[in-house]
Amino acid sequence: MKYLPPLIENIATRLFNVERRSGNARSHSIMLTQRRIYILPTYYGILFAMLLMLLLVGATNYNNSLGFVLTFLLASIGLVSIIHTYRNLLKLNISAGKASAVFCGSMATFHLQLENPDKRPRYNICTRFKGASPTTIDINNNEMVEIKLTCGTTQRGWLSMGKVTIDSVFPLGFLRAWSHVTLSKSCLVYPLPATEPLAPISNGGGSGKESSQSGGDDFIGYRDYQPGDSPRHVNWKAAAHSNKLHTKRFGDNESSERWFEWDSLPTLDTESRLRQLCRWIIDAEQNGEAYGLHMPETTIPPGLGDDHQHRCLERLALYPSG
Repeated sequence: MKYLPPLIENIATRLFNVERRSGNARSHSIMLTQRRIYILPTYYGILFAMLLMLLLVGATNYNNSLGFVLTFLLASIGLVSIIHTYRNLLKLNISAGKASAVFCGSMATFHLQLENPDKRPRYNICTRFKGASPTTIDINNNEMVEIKLTCGTTQRGWLSMGKVTIDSVFPLGFLRAWSHVTLSKSCLVYPLPATEPLAPISNGGGSGKESSQSGGDDFIGYRDYQPGDSPRHVNWKAAAHSNKLHTKRFGDNESSERWFEWDSLPTLDTESRLRQLCRWIIDAEQNGEAYGLHMPETTIPPGLGDDHQHRCLERLALYPSG
């Protein structure tokens, strides 16, 4: 569908104060009301209006009553389509869902929930971030649909969901109704792991060195299957119900605790240190080695598991720049 040029839409946005009236305050859930929905003709709508003008001129010139009937019939259809296009977005509820953490450079995924509280279905609802391809769905009456919107990540820290555009050209494509929605949702972006990890060096955070602890070959959890793992340690029962393989982890008699320390990388700048620490954490987690993190003004005791990994990576992601 061909929309109007962005310049014309921007002029209309400023003329009718779309940004101000739509509201810049962030919220977890927004309902599209009359003050949030705006309509402009598409390219086909402009061509349709020009066709009506030509039909009217021709009917007037030749005093043709059938020409007048056709012109006014088509004009009435165009006017009725304005109401249907407008109602297709009216009272649509938009709310933000979960947003899982990602590594810098990956695509962040935001979950958006669209709820139709009316008894009539909604057709051809498009949602998009600015400059991204739209996601088009139909929503049945009294139904909630969850969609995924993706955007690129360029720096660590919190990534705001930003402005989401919701529009529709239903039913004829002559008109486009749209609204801008800003939801209060953010995605945590971890640092990009270093590609060539250095050997971990411990300077004495906590105990400062690798310390032994008794494991007694106890079962300590699962990790993703890696080539070379023993088939005896694969959780085949869980594999029968899913497409992923997991390997059992056991504590060795002489397992070690690793400390990953900020001060052990004095020759690297801030971002390079964070990337290197991120790589060490990921490798230790995959190898089933307990690890702790020592940062300026923060010490995370040794541990293992997804929650512990997230806590360490979150500390790296939110470390002040510079």
